[in-house]
Amino acid sequence: MGKWGKIAIIGGVVLILVALLYYFSFRQKEETYITDNWNMTYDPADKGPYGTYMLKELLDTTGLFGNFLELDDNLEEILEDNSKANDIYFFVGGENYLSEESTEYLMDFIRAGNTGFISTEEFPHALLNLICLDPDDVFAEEVIDSSQYFKFYHSNFQGKRYKFDFVHNNKVQQKTWDYFDVDAFALYDGDKLSSLGSNNHDQINFIKIRYGIGYLFLHSNPYVFANISMMKRDGFQYAENVLKHVPPGRVQWDKYNIRRHYEDSSGDNDSGGGDGEKRESILQFIMNNPPLLWAFLILLIGAVLYGLFKGKRMQKMVPASESKENMSLQYINTLSSLYLQEKKHNKLIKLKEKTFLNFIAERYYIHSNKLDDKFFTKVAKKSHIPKDVIIDIFNTFKELERSIEVSDNGLIALHQKIENFYKNCR
Repeated sequence: MGKWGKIAIIGGVVLILVALLYYFSFRQKEETYITDNWNMTYDPADKGPYGTYMLKELLDTTGLFGNFLELDDNLEEILEDNSKANDIYFFVGGENYLSEESTEYLMDFIRAGNTGFISTEEFPHALLNLICLDPDDVFAEEVIDSSQYFKFYHSNFQGKRYKFDFVHNNKVQQKTWDYFDVDAFALYDGDKLSSLGSNNHDQINFIKIRYGIGYLFLHSNPYVFANISMMKRDGFQYAENVLKHVPPGRVQWDKYNIRRHYEDSSGDNDSGGGDGEKRESILQFIMNNPPLLWAFLILLIGAVLYGLFKGKRMQKMVPASESKENMSLQYINTLSSLYLQEKKHNKLIKLKEKTFLNFIAERYYIHSNKLDDKFFTKVAKKSHIPKDVIIDIFNTFKELERSIEVSDNGLIALHQKIENFYKNCR
């Protein structure tokens, strides 16, 4: 391609970029919507603003909990109870849609000595009925504000305040914050309530209830566990300290009851997508996001320019260098042949023993100057050769080395034992 042809191509690409820049800049001024998904899913697999993916990762990495399970069915079908360990029912969502059967199963699960952690704005009425005498009076007046400061009552966390701003569509907006009225919690005999956290006005949002021989933790502000909150330092530290109140055990995260399953689904709320979400193709998603669209266009233009100017080889092919051949084994074979011809059997035996030990060291990474039972056990385990066969080989080395004269038959027998090891080892 000539010089003027390249200049024409570059000029054309520049003009296209300027035209695209003008078009999308003008179009962007008319659009005011935010393309992020602001649905409050609280799904542990959702990396959007109101998903709980970061909380799930925190649970996986804190080291306070054991195996991590995700529940995707009714509790009576899937919730596990290991009598030898503390199992933790874990739920974070805008509303908990537990059925009455699942609620009763959960409370029996906690009464037996396990733990429950529920953070939601709407607790199941059946659950509140099982833990207190008057479930209609357990919530205080709602607070409508754009920000709240939270704190803990435990001595390890006193003095620290954690700020949370409610963000929607990339703007700080007002929100309804729910709190418990702990004085109205009339518990059944034997149960005990403890206040664990509140806002800076001592309105309680985090409590612990002793239920049977287990514990139920209730938190009334699930927004603090959403990704958009945990991306900030205060949010991450707050969530981490909430988890430190929960006794260690195996977490079983209920992602099934963040949506309602037991009502009639014959209505037209869902157009067939399963969860009612509108899905778009990858190309549509890129076209609806100007930053992604620009990145896509630059990538395409860069690929075209690279194909034009860098598609052919710029320098001669570099010949491949030949790898150096290991001549040590050939040297050993030559040396052993000389010893055999000169009837120097003792030297040949020592040489074979060194060769055998080098083979074990290089193949199985077993180095030892002391041929003891520990050494034989390691070699047998890695080579899958019986231990007594390996001991016999080294005993033969010792016997032949101690002999004043070594016959050809003795040397042949040693060679056969070694060859048998080489052929059958793994």
